[in-house]
Amino acid sequence: MADLREVMTRAADLLGQPQWGPLFQDLIGEARHDPEVAAALNRRFIAPQTANTLARLKAAKVQGQLAPDFDLDLAFEILSGPLYYRLLITQQPVTHAYIDRVLHALFAGLSPRPQTR
Repeated sequence: MADLREVMTRAADLLGQPQWGPLFQDLIGEARHDPEVAAALNRRFIAPQTANTLARLKAAKVQGQLAPDFDLDLAFEILSGPLYYRLLITQQPVTHAYIDRVLHALFAGLSPRPQTR
């Protein structure tokens, strides 16, 4: 989880900068209409970020930190979705605390807990 937090906070810090966040938002909008922009955005930002995150998830799986049947691609989408939702839809800041909440929800918060009385 610490490795994923590092990757996610670096991306959030970059996109939180006034010169990068709006540019990235504009590029995503333009990519919907221009295949060349979409390919360049994917090649320069999306694919490397995806590969880095999936590599960290795969390493955790090999080390036994994740269940053997843990769906890495789905986990990546679950991790990315809330960040892009904030960046592109609600335009709320993607803070380190928010990233911690997302990671906790994925790795701990969704599992059942024993009932205590």
